[in-house]
Amino acid sequence: MLRLLLLFLGGVFAVNSLRVAVVGEGVIGLSTATAILDLAEKENITAPDIQIFHHKPFEKILSRHIAGLFRIDSGSEINKKYGYDTFEKLATLWREYGGLSGVQLVSGHILSDSKAKLDSQRVAYGSLVYNYRDLTEPELFGPTSLFDLPRNTTTHGIHYTAYTSEGLRFCPFLKKELMAKGVRFTQRRIENLAELGAEFDVVVNAAGLFGGVLAGDDAGNMSPIRGVLIRVDAPWHKHFLYRDFSTITIPVIDSVYMGTVKQEGAYGPNNVTFNDIQDITSRYVQLQPSFKRVHMLSSFVGYRPGRKQVRVEKQVREAYGQKKFTVVHNYGHGGNGFTLGYGSAVHAARLVLDLSLDNYAGIVPEPLPVNSTVGDWVQVLDDKLF
Repeated sequence: MLRLLLLFLGGVFAVNSLRVAVVGEGVIGLSTATAILDLAEKENITAPDIQIFHHKPFEKILSRHIAGLFRIDSGSEINKKYGYDTFEKLATLWREYGGLSGVQLVSGHILSDSKAKLDSQRVAYGSLVYNYRDLTEPELFGPTSLFDLPRNTTTHGIHYTAYTSEGLRFCPFLKKELMAKGVRFTQRRIENLAELGAEFDVVVNAAGLFGGVLAGDDAGNMSPIRGVLIRVDAPWHKHFLYRDFSTITIPVIDSVYMGTVKQEGAYGPNNVTFNDIQDITSRYVQLQPSFKRVHMLSSFVGYRPGRKQVRVEKQVREAYGQKKFTVVHNYGHGGNGFTLGYGSAVHAARLVLDLSLDNYAGIVPEPLPVNSTVGDWVQVLDDKLF
């Protein structure tokens, strides 16, 4: 009887002692740790012991500088699922914490000369966000128009209401909540997942652009997408505005983000250039002439983790031939990290906790072929990654 009791207690201890390492302190790493704890509570599972590893201070990583407007680029079924779960989380945070969480409710408009592009937005998230509709002709053109558009253009537009989750506030909020629940943060460069596999039961690879290199089997499927954002002081500007997805402004709690460039495959220059600023401001001023008078607060260049699809996969590996451990990948979100992040984190968390995946049946895409080719960009950007 005593032996049975000891075996039972030993089994409970083994479950209680699940050790999880998360690589990456950006929005994906923080969201994954959050989702693991959220699901553990929901499923009445003892919370794992989680430690998050990050290579750089938060102030120097991509997530720190993102405005985080909810908008889905690709309307694949898995992205819709990720988007829905993220939107639900953002709505919950907004109701409970408001702007203290870094989440802000905002309305705005997207303009394009391509009706097909706007129709794809309706398919991707039109039924999920609030107040989604097409703009009328008087709203687009004429003396009472919101925009300075000539009538002879073929511009179309949409309006909707959704959330921003500004990295500057949202990520520190998540970190504070995680630390209050016992999650530890360690600044340490991880060269190989096996380093952590020797110490932990599960290793979550949420290393963003560097995720494919760290995985060891996916570097060639990753590509940097250079982007630039300018943060300006424009307190009157309360609505986001996009023109063909590259000329944008997104108002957040106390400033406005203006951008952008989307240079696929580019890995330099690693600073915001005079040409970047001239290009962005000249394009946007054509839409909103009042922005000729704004004051620039800061600017940032970053590299989005480009991949054909988000990688959420589970593998079993060996740490230096001595100990088996589980790897769960969660990276490759492109420019949609803040929109898809919590949703993909829930998927990853289910893999970590070995929970049912019924909600993903039939919508998870086939994995991309293994491609471990390390591109030139890795060495050039190595100091800037995650």
